[in-house]
Amino acid sequence: MTVDDYPVVDPTEVVACCLECLDELDAVCVADAALNRGDTSVEAVAELLTGRYQAEARKRLERTDPAARSPLETRTRLALGDLGLSMETGAAIEDVGEVDMLVEGWLIVETDGWEFHSSNEQFALDRRRDQAALAHGYVPVRLTGQDVAAGEDHIREIVARAFLGAAHSNRVALPRNPVITRNLRKAALT
Repeated sequence: MTVDDYPVVDPTEVVACCLECLDELDAVCVADAALNRGDTSVEAVAELLTGRYQAEARKRLERTDPAARSPLETRTRLALGDLGLSMETGAAIEDVGEVDMLVEGWLIVETDGWEFHSSNEQFALDRRRDQAALAHGYVPVRLTGQDVAAGEDHIREIVARAFLGAAHSNRVALPRNPVITRNLRKAALT
């Protein structure tokens, strides 16, 4: 809400209050959204959280990520971060584009809410991006809004199974026949 285009409450103050008062997931979602929109900065919020009773809010602020573009991404990032995995939010990958999260440098995790992934065009684009990712050696995993809503344990289960399955697969190999391998390489270049 604004009066003459000036916020009634400074967004930095709102984020600081949310980090103190809301549960962690909601607080980090609010902070991520404000940071992503450029309404405030981590430094500005940190300046408001200097009291000794604000230690928990400062820990929550450390878990924020300005690259997170939606609550689905925030919830997924927090759930996977609890596993200790390294992640890059909003990673740019050649021929693929920006992905929601790049986990351990090779597993792409996308969170697909219905609002932005319900058209035929978006569906086709997502599949082309997955194909490009696989062609470059990345493994894409898509979580639906329902997957994320099912909770952190569900998110971790899906990603852990994909991660372990791909990393330990004895099915992933080029065919042993050199003619077939040559044909595959030739087809990939056309």
